[in-house]
Amino acid sequence: MFNQKRITGQTSETKENLLLGAGVFAKDYVVGTDTLESIKTDKKLLGATNGGGTFTATKNGHYLQIDGMPENTKGNYILDSWATQLQITLQETTVESLKMALTAAKTDTTTTTNYTTIIPKNGMEDEDYIDSVSFIGRLSGSNDPIVITIFNAINTADLSLNPQDGKEGTVQLTLTGHYTADDPESPPFKIFYPKKAEV
Repeated sequence: MFNQKRITGQTSETKENLLLGAGVFAKDYVVGTDTLESIKTDKKLLGATNGGGTFTATKNGHYLQIDGMPENTKGNYILDSWATQLQITLQETTVESLKMALTAAKTDTTTTTNYTTIIPKNGMEDEDYIDSVSFIGRLSGSNDPIVITIFNAINTADLSLNPQDGKEGTVQLTLTGHYTADDPESPPFKIFYPKKAEV
């Protein structure tokens, strides 16, 4: 059976399961309701990106330490929590992208003529967390997007700007999801995978 010139995992369904392109990133995206047009109109888009983005979901856990048993025994791994991030490089330098990168900041539009002043804060407040940030991507076999959403997000990276000749400046974000005190059992992310159309 395996004595063939070509061995491949591709099937006739492979072309229906491809994640295409860099997608977009938006705040407070409502799955099943929002469209690309609505997130543009409602100013939910984070902005144009460079190099797409990276989603990671990291398991935090440990093995039971039981005498006489190998540590990696099936059933002995305890999943404690999930850590999740969206890493994004924004091509646009805006008030919102700079404020998001600083994490704890406020704006003042009245003090200095012709300027919006972005003022860092020395402490975090609940309002500094973004309720949700979503990656919205295109799946080859569906008219509906695949959506990955993290909840209660803040940028946990530092703000670093590196202007150079012949290049556009970027704002790099590492948006990290967080559990809530009211619901410590719900991991701070969801993946919405579109159902295939019935044939």
